[in-house]
Amino acid sequence: MTDRLDDEEFLKQRLSEDPSEEFLEAIASTVVDEMSESFPELSFKSRPMNEVLNEFREKKLESVDSTGQYKRKLNYLQTYIEDEALVETTDDLTSEDVERYDKWRKYESLDRDEPLSDTTLGDDMYLFREFILHLIEHRMAPVRFEKCVNIPEVDYESGDGVDEKKLDPEIAKAALEYLRKYEYADVEHIAMELMCQSGPRKNGLRGRDVGHFDYEERVLKYEHKEATPLKKDESSQREVDIYGDVPEFIQDYLKNQRPDVTDDEEREPLLTKGDGRISASMLQKIAYKWTRPCAIGLGCPHDRDPDECEAAQKNNSAYKCPSSRAPHHIRTGYITDQKNRGVSSDAIDQRCDVSPRVQDLHYDLPDDTEERERFEDEFRNAEDDPDSGFNHD
Repeated sequence: MTDRLDDEEFLKQRLSEDPSEEFLEAIASTVVDEMSESFPELSFKSRPMNEVLNEFREKKLESVDSTGQYKRKLNYLQTYIEDEALVETTDDLTSEDVERYDKWRKYESLDRDEPLSDTTLGDDMYLFREFILHLIEHRMAPVRFEKCVNIPEVDYESGDGVDEKKLDPEIAKAALEYLRKYEYADVEHIAMELMCQSGPRKNGLRGRDVGHFDYEERVLKYEHKEATPLKKDESSQREVDIYGDVPEFIQDYLKNQRPDVTDDEEREPLLTKGDGRISASMLQKIAYKWTRPCAIGLGCPHDRDPDECEAAQKNNSAYKCPSSRAPHHIRTGYITDQKNRGVSSDAIDQRCDVSPRVQDLHYDLPDDTEERERFEDEFRNAEDDPDSGFNHD
């Protein structure tokens, strides 16, 4: 569309048709770009993002009483910008990065089942908006970024605001088949196998040691450690059966590809790339990377040209693919699929460490067809009453 913005007749026609906000933003961006060429002082400033974050942190902490609370909130903001969105300079920040912060903060920033409370999330998003306004004020971001900040008004007790994304079973299967063929028994392959085997929390998975895997028993143990805690401490400790050929995949990884390294606690992490224990953010990147349809031999469902798609070309931008999924979404997909197969809530609680109440509220997300099929046999097999007109025969 942008190549037609210099067409006067086209512009007149579109502007007379109650133009969309996106169209008006495209015009505004074109005007700013053209003016910036003639007036360099109007162009956006490019600065190292870590410097800007530190300046904003200092300014904010000087103006508040509860510095401890704000330090935590600012730490989350900095972690997202630097480690999740991988923003190095202010001009690297995109509208997608701004729009995604609320989802990341709500569902992916903490190692727990429940999302942030609406009050806490709202407070964090107000702070995030303040940071975006700081960038705008100092000509380091466009004004439109403010509209990309989503400050929620949700009631989590009623289930509103639940992240309804999940990894489809067909995509999970395609990803694993691709990895088994082309990336066999490397750490990313094993990480994906384990995420799809039992839907673990990413922090629980990264805390597994080599000794937690029992090849003979085909079991992975989840033990609480101070340096790698489980969600409910010792109450989350459990043993998880590993099915199919996955124990052999893990054994081949341990024998042939796992680097001989320890972490800061002198423990042997099960998952490592050679520089200590794998990080939660790396597991996040692995999940996004290998759930892109185009990365696992499937076509793009969004009709994008892979050669021109940033999400396809850069693994660090894989999260920008609308189809890519985080470990939380793999966990949701796993739990929903097991419930569709008739697995009980208690069994899923033992395997995934998530209560039936939380399963229903945040993880078990069947579509309408799946929900109908779960109860289809129950109605079909109900005993008929010869005196009733409500039979299903």
